[in-house]
Amino acid sequence: MLNYYRYLWKISWPEVIMTSIISVFLLVRLIEKVRHDLKQYKKWGRLFIILRVGFWSVILGAYLLMFSLDNPDWFEHPKEIQGELQGKSLSNSQDNPYSLQVQEGTQTLSLWVDYRTYKTVNLGDQVKIKVLPNCLEVYQCEVLP
Repeated sequence: MLNYYRYLWKISWPEVIMTSIISVFLLVRLIEKVRHDLKQYKKWGRLFIILRVGFWSVILGAYLLMFSLDNPDWFEHPKEIQGELQGKSLSNSQDNPYSLQVQEGTQTLSLWVDYRTYKTVNLGDQVKIKVLPNCLEVYQCEVLP
C-alpha cells in the first residue's frame, strides 16, 4: 500500500498540496467566523453560526469534490492483475506512449507503463502487476517464473 500512495503522490503532488492548503485555509476561516459570531451576536448567534458553517462546508465540499473527480485513485484500493502478457504497443500520446495487453482469465486489459517496464517484459511472460484502478497505470510489475 505504501508504494501505491507513494506513486500517487509522485504523479499528483501539486494538486494534493493545493487542496490541503485550501482546506486548511477554509477551516481556519470557519473557526474565526464562529468565534466572532459567538462574541458579537448573542441572540442570533446560533443562526449565523449555522449559516456560516453551512456556507464554508459547501465551499470546502466543492474543492474536495473537484479533487476526488480529478484524482479518484486516492480514494480506492490498488488493483492487482496476474496473467500472461499478450502484446506491447507504442502510441503517439505524449502522456502515456507505452502500453501492455495482459490477459487475465478470459479478458484482455490494456495497461499504461513506463519505458523501463516496457523494455523489461517480453511477450508470453507471466506477470503480476499492480495498477491504479481508474486510469489503469502500472506502478509495480513483477515477472513470474
